[in-house]
Amino acid sequence: MKSCLLLLLLFSAFLQAQIQVLPDIEVSGDSQIKIFLYKKALPYSMPGIARDSIMSFVPSSLPELASQNYQPTPGFRQYLNLQGDPSPGLAAYYRYYPVSGPLSDAKAMLSMRFPKKNMHSHHLHLGLDFAKKEEAALVLGARHFDTEMQGLDSKYTLVDLATYQDKLDFMDLNIRQMSNELRGYAIKQNRGNATFKTKGLGFTHQSLLDFDDFTWGNRLYLYAPKIVLHSFIELQQDQIDKFGIHVIQDGYRLFTVPGFRWHHIIDNDQEFSIENQPETLRNDFCELLETYRWLSFDASRRNTTIPLNLKIALENAHATDKGLFLQRFIIANSTKYKLNAPVLKDSPNPEVPELQYFDVFSNESGVFANFKRGRVVLNQAILLCLSYMPEESWLRQPYSALFKVESTLVYQSLPFEASLALNQHYFTLDHHRKSLPELIDLSLNAAYDLGTHSQVYLKAENLLNFPKWQFKSLLRQDTSLYTGFVHRF
Repeated sequence: MKSCLLLLLLFSAFLQAQIQVLPDIEVSGDSQIKIFLYKKALPYSMPGIARDSIMSFVPSSLPELASQNYQPTPGFRQYLNLQGDPSPGLAAYYRYYPVSGPLSDAKAMLSMRFPKKNMHSHHLHLGLDFAKKEEAALVLGARHFDTEMQGLDSKYTLVDLATYQDKLDFMDLNIRQMSNELRGYAIKQNRGNATFKTKGLGFTHQSLLDFDDFTWGNRLYLYAPKIVLHSFIELQQDQIDKFGIHVIQDGYRLFTVPGFRWHHIIDNDQEFSIENQPETLRNDFCELLETYRWLSFDASRRNTTIPLNLKIALENAHATDKGLFLQRFIIANSTKYKLNAPVLKDSPNPEVPELQYFDVFSNESGVFANFKRGRVVLNQAILLCLSYMPEESWLRQPYSALFKVESTLVYQSLPFEASLALNQHYFTLDHHRKSLPELIDLSLNAAYDLGTHSQVYLKAENLLNFPKWQFKSLLRQDTSLYTGFVHRF
């Protein structure tokens, strides 16, 4: 704890340094390299790489190819991002914009990890985007995941076709935000004396239909043995921002729940809001392998339904006063009830976890503050997180910290940018209900522009080397160093 207090004092001393006022910078990203265990983004400067600057993430996994219709800066047709670490690991992202033709861009991503001898994981993504107009897109993609370790040899291949239509008029119907995705997949896992092998097709549809007095939304997921249908009607209301009725059938249970959002302006800079937004989430093999590389599957895969997703918040913002140190202050409480949420559990192989699905009830209370003075930005969060599994005699969800204190300090002085993050997690249990030691995770990010077209960056994680786990049988994350290079040409 003394080290925590010392670091907080260093934060305070740094905030008192001589600073100058710079204009606000809007940050966007193109690369898809992300962290595997804990995401902490570093904002990049915009003058040199205006459209394709990325956030610095640990390259332990790569997310699905997004259907994003970015247009290249004139004179630049290629984008390259390389990132590596001595663990060892390597991630690469490449994007090419043709000069003309129906193809809007082509992209490729590769992520490799070798955490120890006889243990490796390769993720490869390829994608082609065809965009007729800004509001319509067609995406072709292919992915292959190859993972090996003691007691596990896993291979997964996916080919998908996705379409997106922002606005569509069909038979006097006003349809918007319509997306469809069709996948063909095959997975094979050898787990010692057992083998899991399956292949099939998956389909997702989402759309909104606008009528005179209401909006009808639909979401359909065909990725698990049971079909999930989420349909809702949102009515036009004068007294409330949003109100609707959601009907969710997850293949096991049927729910009819309200969805709404209401806010009240207390004064010029204070707002009170309350909302409930029911959700449905797909748990396809691809999404699960992106999150958990070392994982054993079986045929019991399910989709996740969140009928209760309630948030109450009181926000105090001071956006009009640029000289004020405290920019925003929020007190919020969030309550969720997740059905069939994936939770890591022991498998017959003690080295490889498997997924089981439980109902999870969670309640999170937090205080969030944003401070800004010139080039320095400080984000502070204090959270009390209660998470339990009703079907397991209301046991606490494993690897979910009860109390969190998270601080992030960002300093921007072009062409240099840096951030320092201190995350403290206390009172955590593993999957055997044994207490885990406190986690005090100190991370450092730094980036420097090499002219107008290139950038180098560095990320150092868990500098205090506290034990950090996603699951106890998997390797813990010790102090890690990651370096990367971005170039446009």
